[in-house]
Amino acid sequence: MQAAKQSKRLPAGVAIPALLIALPAILFYGILFRHLVNLPVWDDYGILQFLNQLVLAKSTAAKFQWLLVAQGNEYKLFFVDGLSWMQLALLGHVNFVQLCVLGDSAVWVLALVLWSMFLPDQKDLARRLTLFVPVAWLLFQMVYWETLNWALAGLQNLWVIVFSLGAIRCLLHSSRKAYAGALVLYALTIAASGNGFLVLPVGFLILITRRQIARAGGLLAVSAVCIAAYAYGYDIRPASLELRYFLPSYPIAFVGNAGVMASEPAIAVMRRLLQGFSIPFVGNAGTIVHEARISIGICLALGASLLAFFGWLVWRGYVRRNPSVSSTVLFILLTALGVAGLRSGLGLAQSFTSRYTIYGTLLLIFAWTAVAEEFLQHRSKTLLRDRAYIAMTVAAIVLALCMDIAGTKGFAQRDSEVASGMYAFEHPATPGAIEGPVLGHPGEDPIETAFRTFARQSLIESIRLGVYKPPKL
Repeated sequence: MQAAKQSKRLPAGVAIPALLIALPAILFYGILFRHLVNLPVWDDYGILQFLNQLVLAKSTAAKFQWLLVAQGNEYKLFFVDGLSWMQLALLGHVNFVQLCVLGDSAVWVLALVLWSMFLPDQKDLARRLTLFVPVAWLLFQMVYWETLNWALAGLQNLWVIVFSLGAIRCLLHSSRKAYAGALVLYALTIAASGNGFLVLPVGFLILITRRQIARAGGLLAVSAVCIAAYAYGYDIRPASLELRYFLPSYPIAFVGNAGVMASEPAIAVMRRLLQGFSIPFVGNAGTIVHEARISIGICLALGASLLAFFGWLVWRGYVRRNPSVSSTVLFILLTALGVAGLRSGLGLAQSFTSRYTIYGTLLLIFAWTAVAEEFLQHRSKTLLRDRAYIAMTVAAIVLALCMDIAGTKGFAQRDSEVASGMYAFEHPATPGAIEGPVLGHPGEDPIETAFRTFARQSLIESIRLGVYKPPKL
């Protein structure tokens, strides 16, 4: 009788935390869907350029060759370009709303991956769901709003994380199917973004420590194929988007940030990368204000705290208890170093720009996962009486609501500016019309002028070829 009563109570215990988990996702996608526009944003003009050249290719072989050669910044975006090509083949034109939805959907898939990594040995579903509530509110919020509702950024920056975490999860399973899935996901990771190569050292470490030598060899073989694909026709000119696309004669000697750092001693360079950029990157989830000095201070403090906490977990042996979380944290930290090497020359603010804050958010999530796993999941008292749990849940909810408000304002401003630029392009006789159709205002900056010229030419060509049909404004 007592067991029957407990079974009847179970749905109520599950339903409430499940509702609290679903609520931030509903708010998150509700905001996103209200701000979808079929207009290119910044790097999206690179998609138009790719498709314009694709349409002009005379044979299927030439189209595939262009897919292999095409490059944006220092990356080859096989995943973005492949999806854009597929959409063009199915619809006859590109639709940025659909591409944005595909990019935004990565967050929902990421939530499923995080759930699979969260307290895997916890048998009490109600308790596991309750402890997962802060994860949902940390994930489904707008601190990384610049990456959302942006076709290229979402497909690149969000899906590379999903594929990476999926590949790491599969590598930790012993079955052949999981290993095959890991290799496929690893290839997709690299296809999505260049930092997918950082799965290699993480995966290799996993396989070698488990003495799975043959599987490590397979991972290296896939890496060799992906490196060959990247190397084919690769342009080693600067990493900067504007320089890569619009100033083709820029000196090759300025590869990455070599030109910025050439005169610095090696120790000074390393100190700047590790202290001045990587630590704020690790703590960039603390970007909750727009004032630069305050943001830098918060991100530095949070980044240092997270690094100390993860170091303490390693000392406690947490790596053995949850290798999925530990391996993923290692991947993110390697990404922080990689971004520092490529972007630190563009200024410290690059470390906490909104398009990167998804990484800092994930580190917060994994820190909470470790706290829940190490200290909370087996406590006898109810979580509603646990001060640490209540404080974290309230903080996550307040942060999410504040960021949702900020993100909504950001979307409204971006949508207005993009629409104004396209309106000026469609109505050039309008008084005060600018040389659209991109964000910002014309000035004397040669890079900005070159970008506006590039965007305008790409747009005109895409309309002429039937690649893109902008909405009438």
